[in-house]
Amino acid sequence: MISRMGKQLTENFAEFIFKVRFDELPKEVVHQTKRCMLDFLGVALAGSKTGLAPLVTKIIYDSESKREATIIGDGRKVSALHAAFVNGVRGHTLDMDDGHRYANAHPGVAIIPASLAMAEKENVTGRELIEAITVGYEIFLRIATAINPSHLLKGFHTTGTVGPFGAAAACSKILNLSKIEVKNALAIAGLQGAGLLEVATSGQMMKPLHPGRAAEAGVLASLLAKEGAGGPDLIFEGDKGFLKAFSESSDLGRMVTNLGNSFEIMNIYFKLHAACRHIHPSLDAILEIMNKNKIAIDEIDGIHINTYSIAYKLTGQNDAADTELAAKFNLPVSIALALVYGKAGVDEYSIENIKNPLIQKLAKKVTIEIDKKMDESYPNKRGASVKIKTSKGFYACEMDNPRGEPEFPFSDDELNDKFIQNSKKVLPMEKINKLQEVLLNIEGNSVRTLMELAY
Repeated sequence: MISRMGKQLTENFAEFIFKVRFDELPKEVVHQTKRCMLDFLGVALAGSKTGLAPLVTKIIYDSESKREATIIGDGRKVSALHAAFVNGVRGHTLDMDDGHRYANAHPGVAIIPASLAMAEKENVTGRELIEAITVGYEIFLRIATAINPSHLLKGFHTTGTVGPFGAAAACSKILNLSKIEVKNALAIAGLQGAGLLEVATSGQMMKPLHPGRAAEAGVLASLLAKEGAGGPDLIFEGDKGFLKAFSESSDLGRMVTNLGNSFEIMNIYFKLHAACRHIHPSLDAILEIMNKNKIAIDEIDGIHINTYSIAYKLTGQNDAADTELAAKFNLPVSIALALVYGKAGVDEYSIENIKNPLIQKLAKKVTIEIDKKMDESYPNKRGASVKIKTSKGFYACEMDNPRGEPEFPFSDDELNDKFIQNSKKVLPMEKINKLQEVLLNIEGNSVRTLMELAY
């Protein structure tokens, strides 16, 4: 099975990675890459003290002596390999990191921590960092889009399985690997991907392990390739390769067509709600209703939601969530939090709020149904319709897609505000402003200058 361009897929990708230069990138791609970096840093800072993040940080810091790259949020230095892992975990703990509708994945949380760690270790410029992150996103998103939704339906978490490819591509760029070395880095990355969506059903604390491991795998793959290690020639197309093993249906054309001329990073979505993306259209609809109408909570008799199958399967359980992370994958509880607190951000998903008897009572009033038309529209649309029944009548709203998608984007000001609100949980405003200034002008700064401000 050979790609339409008559070459091995790794050859196509290696040529693209090798050729990308900052000066030739479209301005909108550079700007979008900065938006992704800003979003990741804010989310990682806010997530640095939560859930799995402190546990893995302690284990990693206690186990090694290298001091190559910074742990975001506390300033300790570890090896680039382990910094990528820890920062990947920190970036996914809140479930507020960026994503891509067709890829069914979160690219930034695997690619950016790997890129930052390797770039700090190698002391490269911000221009080189932009190049690396851009190629990392492109490789990640093309592979993930080509294998989904089949990959997701088989039970895989794309962020963990495809993340090593994107992280390896980015790190290969930073290390200035040859085309042969890049091919080997991608092949070695393909041997390391792992991530099962069962973690979204229970044990949600461990979900950030997937992007953390993906970031670490990308660093390791690029370092091994630099030392001369090789991987399978047909990591993608082989009879026992990635595509056949991980998907029932793969679109090779989407992996290579127009590579280098169009950039999938422009189709990234950003999140303002601290919950699974499949919950967002319902949250947007319920908040739209509440913002436009004066509805008292005690007037609500029931909330009915129509949405697509994957949203229902991953988040539609009506069991009482007993942890913050479980609540982020629980549509009824998330709806109740939005109704009571007027939003569903980081602070709303506290254990105190989740166990609030009013939240539990409202969650039990939520019913969810799979909508055939929404199923047929997926993944072009990730929609939901919400109807609130009250003692005074019915209120309804339907969303084709959640806010933050390319069709309904957040402004720079909205993303800046999200960054500030998240960063304030760790940093003083003076440092936040300086970090933001350096990041938004990263092409004129070194990565080490940036990371000195990230704690």
